[in-house]
Amino acid sequence: MQVKAVRRPLAATLVTALAAGALVLGTSGAEADVLGPMEVSPATGTDTSGITLTTPAPCPDPSTNLIVGVKGAGFPTDGQIVVGNSPISTYATAPNGGIVVPLSDTMRNYASTAGFTTLQGRYDFTLTCRGAFGSATYGDFTAPIWFTSDTAYQNTAPVTATTTKLAASPAGPVVQGTSVKLTATVSPSAAAGTVRFLDGTTQIGGAVTVSGGVATRTTSSLAVGTHSLKAQFVPADPALYGGSTSAALSYTVKIKPPAVTSAAKVTGTVRVGSTVTCSVTFSGASSVAYSWLRDGTVLSGGTGRTRALGAADRAHKIACRAKATNSTGSTTSTSPSVTVALGPDLKNGTKPSFTGTRKVGYKQTAKPGTWTPAAQSYGYVWKRDGRAITGATRSTYTPTSADRGHLLSLTVTAKRAGFADGTATSAAVRIG
Repeated sequence: MQVKAVRRPLAATLVTALAAGALVLGTSGAEADVLGPMEVSPATGTDTSGITLTTPAPCPDPSTNLIVGVKGAGFPTDGQIVVGNSPISTYATAPNGGIVVPLSDTMRNYASTAGFTTLQGRYDFTLTCRGAFGSATYGDFTAPIWFTSDTAYQNTAPVTATTTKLAASPAGPVVQGTSVKLTATVSPSAAAGTVRFLDGTTQIGGAVTVSGGVATRTTSSLAVGTHSLKAQFVPADPALYGGSTSAALSYTVKIKPPAVTSAAKVTGTVRVGSTVTCSVTFSGASSVAYSWLRDGTVLSGGTGRTRALGAADRAHKIACRAKATNSTGSTTSTSPSVTVALGPDLKNGTKPSFTGTRKVGYKQTAKPGTWTPAAQSYGYVWKRDGRAITGATRSTYTPTSADRGHLLSLTVTAKRAGFADGTATSAAVRIG
């Protein structure tokens, strides 16, 4: 961009005034009172736009003149005069009584005069009320503008963009009920405001004030499932800082592993012939698998919740184990061991009997009757008049002359492994 030369009338005026020592920004000695802010128009413009300053009120008495200077990046530390010592009467009066002062050149040309080419950041105009001669001043009106690029300005402070980042600790996935700390980091750290932590569109708790660029929220109420977590920064002064929202953080909460509500135990009559149950309850289980142990060793094939105790279990220690499972994991509960007792005695259904001609010399054959549970073997005792006959312990018996005229009967002992023996006696018959 070609820089325009400063208009000669202004340049000549500035040179003459500076040589005479008449143009001084601010007061000589104490700093002048600030009388109020000026309006800059147009509100937005470029480096080649004409700029007009309007004060909110007239200069106080006994002011007769004014000068205007500008300070900012590139200009001298004490500022550069842009309106020389001029009578106030030469300027228009605003409806509010203020002074309307059009600048005689552009910011681009003022920069060129100061010897730089890049306009950046904030520039402050100061209109000083004064007399025509001497160094006495009677107050200042001020107005800033901001160059948001080398060529564009605005009369309001530009909003500083912010960024917000979100982190969660511990990193997911976690199980339901875990205390999760959410940390939002806002940049720049000087930005004041609050952070809203969001689960989807639902806010988690209240807004948290940012301190040193950081805001935190701890929660243990995240439900089971996958969450889309965000941190949203809300500036305290939107004219200074912009709001920002973090990228979505995917965070998974899993169901708790199953928990034992009541520990496993073997219930029922613990003896051969009975069926026992593995009694246990879990919370949060989707399935429960069972196994049975004999003397601490897992029994193959024993996977049901119930188990029928057999002869092989007699006098051994039996326990059950339940394993509850869900999508997160599994939990096991093993019962105390219990000793399996002898089963009940066998119960007789149909009484024993025997067949054969009821006379001396004719063989009698035992019929053991029926038993519950079924007997595996039998013992026999033949009796004469209710007393055991010596040596008559087989399933057959041939009466002798000693039996003639006496009553013959048979006592059967039914046997089954793991059960107590059962006994029953047949009806007695007289041997002829």
